[in-house]
Amino acid sequence: MESFQPGERVSKSGIYRVTHESHRLMHQAALKADDIFPCCKQCGKQVRFELLHPIRDEQVVPFRTGSILEESA
Repeated sequence: MESFQPGERVSKSGIYRVTHESHRLMHQAALKADDIFPCCKQCGKQVRFELLHPIRDEQVVPFRTGSILEESA
């Protein structure tokens, strides 16, 4: 499965598996095409993303900085 990192452009809207360096278990996030993959507030650019399920753009809630992920600089 192809892996993406913070700062890269999201090529397909979808549900992504989010894997952190070592401080947190995997989780999922919905990301929209043309957005930028976010950083982790704790492990920074060590977080990775893998597309699990493509979805239509209108099914994606716009990304907002949360308790774990934040926008890439």
